[in-house]
Amino acid sequence: MSTTTRKFKTIITDTGAKKLAQVAAPDGKPVRLTHMAVGDGGGTLPTPDSKQTRLVHEVWRHTVNRVILDATHQNRIIAELVIPPETGGFWIREIGVFDEHGDLIAVGNTAESYKPAVAEGSGRAQTFRTILTVSSTATVALTVDNTMVMATVDYVDDKLKEHEQSRRHPDASLTAKGFVQLSSATNSVSETQAATPKAVKAAYDLANGKYTAQDASTTRKGLVQLSSATNSTSETQAATPKAVKAAYDLANAKYTAQDATTAQKGIVQLSSATNSTSETLAATSKAVKAVMDETNKKAPLNSPALTGTPTTPTARQGTNNTQIASTAFVMAAIAALVDSSPDALNTLNELAAALGNDPNFATTMTNALAGKQPKDAILTALAGLATAADRFPYFTGNDVASLATLTKVGRDILAKSTVAAVIEYLGLRELGTSGEKIPLLSTANTWTNRQTFSGGLSGELSGNAATATKLKTARKIAGVGFDGSSDISISAKNVNAFALRQTGNTVNGDTSIGWNWDSSAYNALIGGASALILHFNINAGSCPAVQFRVNYKNGGISYRSAHDGYGVEW
Repeated sequence: MSTTTRKFKTIITDTGAKKLAQVAAPDGKPVRLTHMAVGDGGGTLPTPDSKQTRLVHEVWRHTVNRVILDATHQNRIIAELVIPPETGGFWIREIGVFDEHGDLIAVGNTAESYKPAVAEGSGRAQTFRTILTVSSTATVALTVDNTMVMATVDYVDDKLKEHEQSRRHPDASLTAKGFVQLSSATNSVSETQAATPKAVKAAYDLANGKYTAQDASTTRKGLVQLSSATNSTSETQAATPKAVKAAYDLANAKYTAQDATTAQKGIVQLSSATNSTSETLAATSKAVKAVMDETNKKAPLNSPALTGTPTTPTARQGTNNTQIASTAFVMAAIAALVDSSPDALNTLNELAAALGNDPNFATTMTNALAGKQPKDAILTALAGLATAADRFPYFTGNDVASLATLTKVGRDILAKSTVAAVIEYLGLRELGTSGEKIPLLSTANTWTNRQTFSGGLSGELSGNAATATKLKTARKIAGVGFDGSSDISISAKNVNAFALRQTGNTVNGDTSIGWNWDSSAYNALIGGASALILHFNINAGSCPAVQFRVNYKNGGISYRSAHDGYGVEW
């Protein structure tokens, strides 16, 4: 028992089975198979499904070449499709058979093959046959449009074999070719038999012995000369079949006293109307000229040159096809492109000028930003102070600065160049110490009294010990925690500034960066490439943000801006 699995097969679809079943009804009519189609299966070999109503991916359809009964199986019908040599350029993995209503009756798969076109250097006719097994062959009408049939080698062989085994051999007549019976009789009046050489010889011998040596005339028999002339008045010559045919054809074309129609010759009435729908009148030269004059006023379909003020319907914005664009469409597209930009930046030329006509603007900006001081909250706080003479900045909180008045005393202290000079200016002096005694400022603001601490010093003293390794209270610097126990790292992002390299995230697409994101340089993945997005956000005003998209290899710069917090548009 074979274990080979059938890989290729043809099945009747549910639609086909339903139609074949309806043939058994009293008013049922046989299913007429009229077309076949082939497809490439979308690139893979499909498995036929009875629920299919179409091929997976049809590539070519044509009238069936023939529909015949299988001579070896009485319940099989063969539908044949021939693809001519000039058609091709596609793969074939599936076949469908359709009825006269366009419904898919049967579907099958086939070993994949490539059908080349002649232009590819190989042209051949390719034949596909689909075998349908039905309960009764009477359910399928075996009719084909003979004008569309291409005779294959098998078709010719079958027809010859069929003809050889039949008795459909017509007899010859005066009007048709066919089989003929021979006869040697010389007095027969038959028009369905052919004379043998024996009969011809007997007639020749008889005629040869009765030569009259006289010309024929209107009153006697005799020798006669043939003539093909159609204007001769001779009464001694005989007309050839050529002359008779010429006279007959001439007479057949003569006026028949009947009206002309689209199907027959005859007499016709003239008309100069240019809006008539009559099929029995003939147009005069006047009517033809009027139509030609109007035609000459029209523009040709091929490369028309319109004059005046031609109009066309305005297409919907975003339309991208071969439709003609009106000026209204173009102006709307330009308005959408500049997005109501100021007059000084509402053209690409003005935008380029604003960028300094620099094709490498993105690189220039990146290099320029790399040389700038990174944005820092501390520096920002200091920059926000309204400075003036004799004002000294100090911090009142995290990244919050204020100004204090710098007095003359403060200026004098700052002017001193040594510690001794400062101590002298403040009226202080150093006291020597011994043992556990240290000088303390007395209530009289002098250093004359000394206090002795035995058993250690308790309590808290202001200031920082030279050997301290950790702050008592941890703090943050630019948002990064710091307690003094170890070094910390502060990036440009911590102080809201651009770094020398990418500071923003890598995003998918050039529209992923929100208008209210932090100012930064982002890497945008677009298809198989990427673009540099420079994003600036001041979060204020009617235009709080602007983005520049820089394409690689000098591919150009695009920009978009936010408006009143409603996002950005390229």
